[in-house]
Amino acid sequence: MDGTETTSEASQTEPKTGWGGSVIEPVSMEVIQEAARTIAGVARNTPLVPLRSYGLPEESLGIYLKLEMLQDVGSFKIRGVHNWLSHLTHAERAAGLNTHSAGNTAQALGYAALRFGCNAKTLVPDRTPQAKLDAIHRYGVDTVPVSMDDLLDFIFAAGWTEQPEAYLNPWGDPLMIAGNATVAVEILQERPDLDSLFVPMGGGGLVAGVGSAIRALNSSCRVVAVQVDSCQALSGALEAGGPVWVEMGDSLSDISLPVVVDELYPLLESVVDEVITVQEDELRDAVRMLAVENKVVAEGAGALALAGALQVGRDHRGDTA
Repeated sequence: MDGTETTSEASQTEPKTGWGGSVIEPVSMEVIQEAARTIAGVARNTPLVPLRSYGLPEESLGIYLKLEMLQDVGSFKIRGVHNWLSHLTHAERAAGLNTHSAGNTAQALGYAALRFGCNAKTLVPDRTPQAKLDAIHRYGVDTVPVSMDDLLDFIFAAGWTEQPEAYLNPWGDPLMIAGNATVAVEILQERPDLDSLFVPMGGGGLVAGVGSAIRALNSSCRVVAVQVDSCQALSGALEAGGPVWVEMGDSLSDISLPVVVDELYPLLESVVDEVITVQEDELRDAVRMLAVENKVVAEGAGALALAGALQVGRDHRGDTA
């Protein structure tokens, strides 16, 4: 076997980094404002409050917390999910809803589906803890357990095209991203001179939405994506000049994806100014700080951005949320 054949065979086995869809463009302010009107009355304009730390005055920290856990479903996901569902036709809703999520997206989809009177289901990894499944089931969402390999195959083969339900991509749907962007709009309404915004990095949908809004409203505000050390997909992609698969380990923040998809990478590259990587002990410390010193209960993913901000001195990050 010669070298040419070996190279050809290797290229055929390289894992996909996208599903062959169109590149997702930055969300315009017109679309974001429409999303804000659509979700009004369903998603709350949650409080933006200063971080407290024992022995330190608030002004010395300059960190503000956007309390999205106060949404009815406990996360920002309701913004994008409701925006997406509102744009479906009656026939599309009647066919049922589908997504892949073992957490907040599935719960938000169930909550929104109940409001619209339609059925919903989600693919979940077969190792999903029962507590998470119970939380999803409480919203009436059916769960379909599959292996992680099969779930990734479904995503990168665009398996939803072969299913009858309307499919929501948790991080790759423009309407979802537009809903996510409303978080940044609300933050800048209260703190228009913010110097930086730290955003947790999972699949990239929140970073894409927030970054789009920041670029449109306050281009001098730096967008900092925060990833966990056990899954450095975004920094790996930026260093390589494009999406690459990375190792993914266990983390208190369970939102990571081992690759930034082709469809979303150009947008993320254009809106992210810096990537911060957080160790597990730093993430645990942030969860503890929120609970003990601020009386705020947050899951690991919810404390990820704070863990990143605490790594950076105020002289570098300025006032941040």
